[in-house]
Amino acid sequence: MKSFILSAVTAMALTTTLGADELSDLKTQLKILSERLSTLEANDKKQVEQTNTLTNELINVQNTTSFGSVDMTKTEAGLGAAASKVYYSKNPLSIGGYGELYYSDTVHAGAAESEAYRFVPYIGYKFSDTIILNSEIEIEHGGQEIALEQLYIDFLLDPEFNVRIGQQVVPMGLLNQNHEPVLYNTVRRADVETYLIPSTWHENGLTVYGKSHDFNYAAGAVVALDMGLANHDGTPETDTFGKNWIRDGRRGGNETNNATSNLAGVARLDYTGINGLLLGASFYTGKAGPSNNGLEEGRLTIADAHAQYQQDGFKIKALYTQSNLTHADSYLGSHTVGGTTVVATTHAQSAHGGYVNMEYNVLPYFTQTGTRLPLFFQYENYNLADSITDGSSFGTTQSYSYGLNYFPHEQVVLKGEYKLRHNKNSVNTADNEGIYSFGLGFIF
Repeated sequence: MKSFILSAVTAMALTTTLGADELSDLKTQLKILSERLSTLEANDKKQVEQTNTLTNELINVQNTTSFGSVDMTKTEAGLGAAASKVYYSKNPLSIGGYGELYYSDTVHAGAAESEAYRFVPYIGYKFSDTIILNSEIEIEHGGQEIALEQLYIDFLLDPEFNVRIGQQVVPMGLLNQNHEPVLYNTVRRADVETYLIPSTWHENGLTVYGKSHDFNYAAGAVVALDMGLANHDGTPETDTFGKNWIRDGRRGGNETNNATSNLAGVARLDYTGINGLLLGASFYTGKAGPSNNGLEEGRLTIADAHAQYQQDGFKIKALYTQSNLTHADSYLGSHTVGGTTVVATTHAQSAHGGYVNMEYNVLPYFTQTGTRLPLFFQYENYNLADSITDGSSFGTTQSYSYGLNYFPHEQVVLKGEYKLRHNKNSVNTADNEGIYSFGLGFIF
């Protein structure tokens, strides 16, 4: 550009000494140089525009692959859609998660509660297409509790055979692996899959999993439940943990006592050969933790059968589970949990329960906007201690839940529910409870 201007100035200075023919040639050359300058300026502007366009497109691609919305149709190894994001991400880093809040009020009991219940980020990283890290960090009860619920690496060797090593959810029941709030319609998780299959149940271990023909399977070894932490005295004043059956036996990746030497076996098999249908069963067995009083260590066995069918706007699912503890008298006496000493004079030996849940999407009858508006009904029947060491039993609890969900987006749900629960469990303070609940859940 400088050389062009200098040439032009020089040419102008020479016009006073040039003849007519020479002056005409010079004017022609100046015109050609001016046209070239205009072309260069236009090309520079076009290159800047192309560079800006490519930069914006690159940013959009990075945002889409790293932090895009959840694909509800893609799941991996029994996990929920948000937990599966890293497996389908085009970028090594993947961030997802879920959250839920609720309000509930027990009629005539003055027991209303409101809580920012859970916020759970998933952070995943793909070392390669076959070596994948996944993690789940749970922040509960308005931030009062923080727990690492999953931290494992998957080795994807073959669709029929893969290996998972680390802290992972135990592949039992319908809800334990699929515990994201858009995947179940009640405000709170079903009692049966809260206490009898203790959601969210996660332990350190190694499992193998895969799919062969119309069957999905998972099998492996995990750190065993410790029944020394889950004593039952049937008396609320001395056993604040009694109503939880095996739930308080979860180690949760914090193996700091003799239970670290106990490994339990777990296996699961599901049939998915018919469109919309899932039929399956899972099984767990392992030593039940060190004895409190020097007697023989017990063994805990849990089994469940489950089924789910979905067609258009209709969905039904059902589960039944049975658990049994041998040598339950080994866990009588005192133990300490969280600084609280509990003295157990009796202990549960077995428990059972099941539920049926049905829903139907009625939104198409009213409008084509929104995504879904399912009405649902759930019936539960369970006994958290149908056999106790002193020969007694808690008795059977039944509950009936009615409600609806509204999905303004497939990843966001608003929930409303009324539950009528008839308690026969000796640690409950009321024989009958009517509970109104409202909830908000989301995944990302």
